[in-house]
Amino acid sequence: MIITNMKKIFSLIFIGFYFYSCTSEKTELVLLGTVHQPIENFTPDSLYNILVDLKPDLILFEVDSSFFTDNFEFNRTWDSNENIATIKYMESFDVEVRPYEFTGRNAYRINIGARPTDSKATQLLDSLYKNKLLDTLNNRIYKEYLAINDSLNSFAYSGARAFNDINTDKVAEIRQRYQYKELLKIMNEYPVFSNTFHVKNDGDSISYADGYKKASEFWDLRNRIMSKNILHFVEEFNGSRIVVLNGYFHRYYLNSLIKPKQDSLNFVVKEFYEIE
Repeated sequence: MIITNMKKIFSLIFIGFYFYSCTSEKTELVLLGTVHQPIENFTPDSLYNILVDLKPDLILFEVDSSFFTDNFEFNRTWDSNENIATIKYMESFDVEVRPYEFTGRNAYRINIGARPTDSKATQLLDSLYKNKLLDTLNNRIYKEYLAINDSLNSFAYSGARAFNDINTDKVAEIRQRYQYKELLKIMNEYPVFSNTFHVKNDGDSISYADGYKKASEFWDLRNRIMSKNILHFVEEFNGSRIVVLNGYFHRYYLNSLIKPKQDSLNFVVKEFYEIE
């Protein structure tokens, strides 16, 4: 009787450990930085081959739900690396695809006056720079921005490994700080940005300075929403391998918000070249 009971106890312990090992398998999350349009060293085929190697259970796509049917199939196609590669992968492999972008991103930016005011303000600032109308300090800051911008863009031509790298992420973080913080400071020093206006679709007007400030704030909001949505899918697809396709300028921001959640949500962030 004692032996029989001991066998039952050991059986229950074994079953418990087995169940724990199955349910505690960590989700693998790959924040795969991309370049949206085909260029040298990164094309739809480049991305497709990476996906084939990764064999994801879920692909998170940098658009909102308006790009999908109710069954999460694309309701349109367009000439981007991500769209072409993902559709090709869906045709050959069993994979789920979901959107994770800020809902109504472009319309929202237009409605709040961030777009096209942000580009108009940048063009005006560039004109001041080229016509030597900035003071010495602001001239230097804008020149630094141009240099860091060129540096970050240059990684796009070196292939996916180059722009999926912590050093590239650091450059992206500096570049975005210059774009949305340092340039805004310059604009606030020159009255022309507060005195020049864009008329929105609703007939209201917004100054270039205020529009650019809203664009700066939206960069933060957008990345927070994207991160929140990614973490939602981490919980929903527990134990899966998830690939998040994102323009590589986003990687530093997404990593900063997502990596701290790894232990509490039982997942691990990996680079695409670390997956075995």
